[in-house]
Amino acid sequence: MKKKLLALLIIASMSMAMLMGCGSGGDSGSSSGAGTSSEPEASQPSETAGGTAEAETGQEDQEDVTLTMWVWDDAQVPATQAMVDEFHEMYPYINVEITSIAGVDDYNTKMQTVIGTQDAPSVFWMNFNLAQEYIPMGFVQDLTDYIDNDPDFDITGLNAGITDAYTVDGKIYGIAKDTDGFAVFYNKALFDAAGVAYPENDWTVDEFVQTAADLTGDGVVGWSNSTSDRVYYNFMYSYGGSPYTEDGSAANVNSEGSVEAMQVLLDMMNNGYAYNRAEMDELSSSVAFESNLAAMTIDGSWMVSEYSTALGENLGIVEVPSGPNGKASTGHGIAYATTTSNPHMEETWLFLSYLGSDAAQEKQVEVVIPAANACASTWEAVYPDLNLTAFVNALEYNKPYLGNKNATAARSAFQEYMANMQSGMYADAQEAMDAAEEAMNAAMDQ
Repeated sequence: MKKKLLALLIIASMSMAMLMGCGSGGDSGSSSGAGTSSEPEASQPSETAGGTAEAETGQEDQEDVTLTMWVWDDAQVPATQAMVDEFHEMYPYINVEITSIAGVDDYNTKMQTVIGTQDAPSVFWMNFNLAQEYIPMGFVQDLTDYIDNDPDFDITGLNAGITDAYTVDGKIYGIAKDTDGFAVFYNKALFDAAGVAYPENDWTVDEFVQTAADLTGDGVVGWSNSTSDRVYYNFMYSYGGSPYTEDGSAANVNSEGSVEAMQVLLDMMNNGYAYNRAEMDELSSSVAFESNLAAMTIDGSWMVSEYSTALGENLGIVEVPSGPNGKASTGHGIAYATTTSNPHMEETWLFLSYLGSDAAQEKQVEVVIPAANACASTWEAVYPDLNLTAFVNALEYNKPYLGNKNATAARSAFQEYMANMQSGMYADAQEAMDAAEEAMNAAMDQ
């Protein structure tokens, strides 16, 4: 029982730190995890916690195992490495090697070449797109029985919405890593220079547009605009539209509300209150904002650390503006997953169960909102002088942004036509969204 005893002792020593970091709520998952039988099949979970071979021999007699882990954000590597280091202290015979592939597009391309093979990473980040693509193909390991058979792991300690996003036909395929929301970042110094009042959480899209207009001038643009389809979807929802029909089976971007919202954004570009596509291609929205060239930008909670470093005390944060249908934030959250080709499921589950624990999740608080429910307040406390409540509130009005068929292809189609609209290729938003909807439905029907 040496392994289990060692793990329990480590957990006990961590308890005070966890109480300070993530509050006194229960763990979302025990760091000890659940072992499997001494020679498990790659896709079969343990029937008991602890593992017979481990109980009899102890960790010191375990053969060294190396797991691989893929991520796509260099900024999150330090936090991820801290998790790996703590896990390795608990299980010295399990080594985890992190590979960071800069940019989710390159990451997805590389995943395409290894998924379903022995070269696939032991643990990988999975987003909504990848889940809809890989789970139906049978490449992602069903974790339901591992979760159910581990008495120390409580999946309900993690954000239910993110867990649901990785649940198919009642089977759970991912351990929720984080969640996110959108808000408006603004530069207080540029507002002060223009004599414009800071926005408040209850502002409207009309007020957002007027604020952008008032800030534009002397080399400054009011809104950086965005190449993110999710930012545009926020506006669609706030006008009663949506990127997809309610059942996710077809595109809905040329509906009345969607088109009305797109026309508002198109008018901002045409009036010079927001960058057009050529300007964004030359200078990204984030660089423009950080360089004091754009007074406002709409971005996700994962950008708080970067923008805080760039602007310091001049950074302001406020909720997204309300449209005729209220506020909307196209929510998302990454999950940790593994593949059905994984030859080390015993060790991988130990790692996955640790990644779902409060102890692991709180290590992310400087870069993302942890999926662990007990850690939300910890994330807010990292930046006490910023209005992070804007993001926490956004979790309450999160909306989906993917359909349920060929999600990656359909999303890419919208991004292409959104870029065309931003480049001035269409007379109005209706023409642009008619073309986008046709392309999206064609992609979904492939």
